Amino acid sequence: MKYFGRLATFFLGGMIMTQLAVAQAPNAATDPRIDPQVRSLLADLNKDSSPFWELPQPKPQEILTGLQNKTPVDMSGVTTTERTITQDGRSVKL
Repeated sequence: MKYFGRLATFFLGGMIMTQLAVAQAPNAATDPRIDPQVRSLLADLNKDSSPFWELPQPKPQEILTGLQNKTPVDMSGVTTTERTITQDGRSVKL
């Protein structure tokens, strides 16, 4: 009987902690810890609370691609030069 009491306490504590975590989750659209561009993408994504990843393919990819296309990206610091790294007889092209 002691085992059952401990098990019940464990599960009850887990359920309470899960509910508290969900209740205290910050709004991604206003969370200052998230980059502003990412916040805007998450705000658009969260407009519809239905799980888009459960939609039939290719709809989830189309949703994400559309949101990514609306988000401006600064590519000025990105280089496009290729290089090859060789180690232990194996080469990898970057």
